[in-house]
Amino acid sequence: MNQTLTCIALPAPDCVRHGVFPPQGETGPLPADLARYVEDTGLLLLPPAMPAPGIGHALSEPALRAPDMGAWQGRPLKDLPPADLARWVADASFAPLGGESRAAHLHRVARWLEALPPVPARVTVMADATVVRAIVVAALGGTAAMLSRLDIAPLTRTCLTRHAAWRVAISGAPLP
Repeated sequence: MNQTLTCIALPAPDCVRHGVFPPQGETGPLPADLARYVEDTGLLLLPPAMPAPGIGHALSEPALRAPDMGAWQGRPLKDLPPADLARWVADASFAPLGGESRAAHLHRVARWLEALPPVPARVTVMADATVVRAIVVAALGGTAAMLSRLDIAPLTRTCLTRHAAWRVAISGAPLP
């Protein structure tokens, strides 16, 4: 059986443009025509607590939540200790106090991707760009260090296909 996984990277919260880590689960304003990107999917998966206006067949999937930034949530980058920020950038196993490291986030997403059933043939995920990035790295068998080497912009789509193994067909393409 062939399967297509389409990932829609959600808009970034406004606070990100101001250098502030968003609270867990916060997204930017959703486009009014968001439903048109998932009309022909067999299964739509969303992070917990994400509203799905106009989309009736959506399921919440806890593994698709953005990385937990712990004590850094809601805080501006400029207010964080520079040594901690430098370590967070350089060390994929470092996590903010009470948060999740990039390595743990990738592991969580990789477990979900491995366990995704082969049916239905068309699955769509709407999630934070960091989650889409982790899905791609997991599909390629990459490491957490690779997460910072892949750009996935908000409001883009990434498509993977699965025959025997996952393959990346499109990465970070603008929504049509």
